[in-house]
Amino acid sequence: MADTLTADFRITHPRGPTIHGALEMPALRHSITVLSGPSGCGKTTILRCLAGLDRPDQGRIRFGEKVWFDADSKTHLTPQERGIGLVFQDYALFPHLNVEENIAYGLHALAKHERQTRVDEIMQRFGLNEQRLRRPRQISGGQQQRAALARALVTQPRLLLLDEPLSALDTGLRHDLREELRLHLKALDIPVVLVTHDEAEAQLLADQAVRMQPSGMNRS
Repeated sequence: MADTLTADFRITHPRGPTIHGALEMPALRHSITVLSGPSGCGKTTILRCLAGLDRPDQGRIRFGEKVWFDADSKTHLTPQERGIGLVFQDYALFPHLNVEENIAYGLHALAKHERQTRVDEIMQRFGLNEQRLRRPRQISGGQQQRAALARALVTQPRLLLLDEPLSALDTGLRHDLREELRLHLKALDIPVVLVTHDEAEAQLLADQAVRMQPSGMNRS
């Protein structure tokens, strides 16, 4: 149990379908679980519930020995309390901040020296030093993706959640960056849950895959 993420919950959208998320995955190094399936089947809803952004109506989510959500006991930890990193489909970089400031955004509680050390190390890792002082609109789509990933990882999360991380890119660039993304994710010491509707991405990136349908989820 200590090395497992387990989730079994239901959430009903107002005037919409009920999404049932039933997932068990290893919370180990180099573990990438991909949720794939057609638009509207509930992939992003599952991710948002794991992150603590949406609250299920029923069920439980547990990471190792820590309960993140339990409907019966009314437990619902915030994303910060869960220690997750999250990269949105559109990257959600702050347009008024430069790349360095975006990456450092979640480190306000750290001493200045430690904050700068972490930012410098992750910018070096993702090859963003030359873009340090540029704003999001001044860098390429691939660089924006790396900046968003760096911002999520600089806080040293226990779990990384990625919502369609390549879908904002054009087709040619998306193809080129699949392998780069896989290399970055494989180098991490934390588990990853990644949502995609692209079956080629799912096959390339996944250590284990969960194929979602409007009526349920199937592991492969």
